[in-house]
Amino acid sequence: MLRVLSSSCRNFSLRAESPLPPRFPDLTRLQHTAAGPEEADSTPHGPLQGIKVLDLGQVVAGNFCGAALAYFGADVIKVEPPGAGDALRSLRTADTSGTSLWWRSYGRNRRCITVDMRQDEGRQIIKQLANKVDVLIENFRPGVMEKWKLGPEDLKPDLVFARISGYGQTGPKAQLAGYASVCEAYGGFRHLNGFADRPPVRPNMSLGDTLAGLHAAFGIVMALLHRQRHDNKAPGQVVDAAISESMFNMMEGCIPEYAYTGHDRPPSGSTISGVVPSATLQSNDGKYVIIGGNGDSVYSRLMAAVGRPDMSSANPLYATNTHRCQRADEIYKVIGDWVASHTHEEVLAAMAEARVPSGPILSTADIYREEQYRQRNMFEAATPPGGGEEVSLPAMLPVMTGTPGRTKWAGPDLGHHTEEVLREQLKLDDAAIVKLQQQKVI
Repeated sequence: MLRVLSSSCRNFSLRAESPLPPRFPDLTRLQHTAAGPEEADSTPHGPLQGIKVLDLGQVVAGNFCGAALAYFGADVIKVEPPGAGDALRSLRTADTSGTSLWWRSYGRNRRCITVDMRQDEGRQIIKQLANKVDVLIENFRPGVMEKWKLGPEDLKPDLVFARISGYGQTGPKAQLAGYASVCEAYGGFRHLNGFADRPPVRPNMSLGDTLAGLHAAFGIVMALLHRQRHDNKAPGQVVDAAISESMFNMMEGCIPEYAYTGHDRPPSGSTISGVVPSATLQSNDGKYVIIGGNGDSVYSRLMAAVGRPDMSSANPLYATNTHRCQRADEIYKVIGDWVASHTHEEVLAAMAEARVPSGPILSTADIYREEQYRQRNMFEAATPPGGGEEVSLPAMLPVMTGTPGRTKWAGPDLGHHTEEVLREQLKLDDAAIVKLQQQKVI
């Protein structure tokens, strides 16, 4: 019987009865340390300053896309349903207020409002806001926005309209629900990930969702660049980012290999097909290391380091990667036996001295203590704009020297900016806002 211990369906709150992990405050007070909203807004940061975004995205993919744009300077208005808000607010570990720490990360830098899009009045608010921004992000099931009269044809013609879905806006599967778990499989990733004699393996993260959000953000920036190059007179366009196709886009040479030879690349466990040696190996202290010695000169240095210079690329039997693939079992046994006779620190030191790419497998706890990440300013301290606990968030990437992004505030509480945005963008007065509140539109 297969036994599964799962914590994925529960929202854990760190209470007094659960020992808190060390905060390591010195790691969160770095060059990237976040400022409060007022201070942050007074200093230009990020290449997307001046870009306005209406974010209707949900859960992981949409939120990652919106967070990335906001991190690099865009003014992102995040829309959520009144009451419960975005589902991400209740996923995984929560802070003492009951709000997900994942939300505090992915909700960062955005102005959060609540609007009930199921009501006509709510959809009118969304339409008015959409006609005042440069970009709209949504990841509803294809066709929902059109049903609400909020599709690309219903809004201003120069709007960049980013759509994230499981399978794309067209095709026979367009209407199917598409979570990352399913779409990672449909995109080919789950077939390749794991061991040939075991069930396909899922990484313990929503990789497909995040990649789809990243592809959507990339498409948005390209569409904005196109518009700018035409003196902002070019029409907007739809950015159609599918979770399954975002995984498909990571498939390297699999498609041309199959189309040309008929070879369907299989899963390869802790190695990679067609590249030798590149593997995960266990040292004598029980820890795993990664060693990649697949270039000819690197391979020769690796074999010298493990005491087998006779197996270098100077030997015709191991001269090229093609030769080494034919003798993969032999090569991996030699390297594996050597690694198994040393501690992981000894292995990594020997590989560094030989200039062979290698490294440890780091957990989140390891990363949080790692000097490389500290020196690269990968941790940022922030609080929600309405106040609350300070949280340590990962920096968003890439690092940019001239127009860096930064965390201005952690994910806000539900509806924190509703009145501010409605007054600022739609010029609503107190009476109009009270009426919308009474109607439960906001």
